Amino acid sequence: MRYSISFFVLAPFAVMLACSGDSSSSSDGGPDATNDVADASTETGYPAFAVDMPQIAKNQGAVLSAPVIATITWATDTNEPTWEAFDDAIGASSYWNATTSEYGVGVATSGANNHVRMQQPLASTLSYDDLQSYIIAKLQAADLDGGVDASGDGGAPDPTWPAPTLDGQNNAQTIYSLFVPSNVDVTDPGSGMGFCEEGGLGYHDDVLIGGRPTPYTVTLECSSQTLAQIEETAAHEAVEAATNPYPESTSTLGYVHFDPAHLAWDLFTGYNDELADACQNWQDSYYQETGNFPYWVQRSWSNHAALLGHDPCAPAPSGPYHGMTLMPTEESPVTVNLSVIGGGNATTQGFPVTVGQPLTFHVGFYSDAPDDAWTISYEFPADLQLSDMFNPVGNGAATVLLDTTSGQNGDVVTVTVTPTKKGPAGFQLMAITWDAPSSNAYLPHYLPVLLVDQ
Repeated sequence: MRYSISFFVLAPFAVMLACSGDSSSSSDGGPDATNDVADASTETGYPAFAVDMPQIAKNQGAVLSAPVIATITWATDTNEPTWEAFDDAIGASSYWNATTSEYGVGVATSGANNHVRMQQPLASTLSYDDLQSYIIAKLQAADLDGGVDASGDGGAPDPTWPAPTLDGQNNAQTIYSLFVPSNVDVTDPGSGMGFCEEGGLGYHDDVLIGGRPTPYTVTLECSSQTLAQIEETAAHEAVEAATNPYPESTSTLGYVHFDPAHLAWDLFTGYNDELADACQNWQDSYYQETGNFPYWVQRSWSNHAALLGHDPCAPAPSGPYHGMTLMPTEESPVTVNLSVIGGGNATTQGFPVTVGQPLTFHVGFYSDAPDDAWTISYEFPADLQLSDMFNPVGNGAATVLLDTTSGQNGDVVTVTVTPTKKGPAGFQLMAITWDAPSSNAYLPHYLPVLLVDQ
């Protein structure tokens, strides 16, 4: 089973999110961003370095080129009009364009013909599998009758869900967007706990209907969350469903997993690696849109912006962006044994280390425009959540020294790491951090560093 869950309350420091599929090196298909960085650095000095930032892999590039959003709500939900208006407006918004267009996703459409107000309540407790079976049954019924409401009035007792819109290759373009009311508890198949209790606010997946994978999203209206936070979850899941619509597949994946050279990012974040996942840990990723789409949303990863040294989370906020970069010439190809999470050997970039022997490397300060100095620190977590947030893996131990804790574009910090204990998995993760959040629900910005025990 594969599904991507959006968490809001985060456990420092690495957070497990279940994702799917295999990865391959990719580009966003846009201009040569690497050359653009070199040109910008030469001409303006901002950023001062050719920034080493990861790309989220294209895989087979399966995205929704002409998405349609069908909004599924229940009569007990007083927020029904809000969710219908949200889904009707998101697809034509500047937010949608900023988060999805570089990946080949088109304008999403919805409207009254795609509003489904269910009259029969859901059970008070449903497992993830129960809810998926419910979705399959509703979509199979739509497949059999072409999605035509047999009642003729969209009403009693329950309307039929609209049949999926198909593209020229017979791929489903419809996202079935479910808003599960707060009186329904959906449980995690791994832990048996309610997703809301764990801090998981939503997820997306796909089901096979008539031999065709069909995407859906689930936004949980957890009673512990504000309406704004639920809107943010809905935006997160919509973006991911459009850019990685068929996560159960291994042959029609969209954008998921950091590129192989940046395995450190996957390991440090617990495979927090779909486009919205990659930005959800940071407080400045959340804001309220205006105009025709006046909802709270979450920024999402932009491969193109990351390579150019801009804020990797789009739409970018106003003002300069500042970050930190490793020097790729100092890293080496290293082999990581991923048997601890059921994988094999993986080759990536990192630093070989030996207990008791200091390792020295450098990290550059960069910004995309003039900016005041910012303060940095480091994180060396005691445990890593590599695949199961309830069963962490130890991370070894080390002493870490920074020769400076403040800098601006073009400055460099020398980092000295001396491992004192090997990691049980054969590797260790640390991060250079900056921009400490004002709430412990979020993490500082981070630059993961992979240390492989020798």
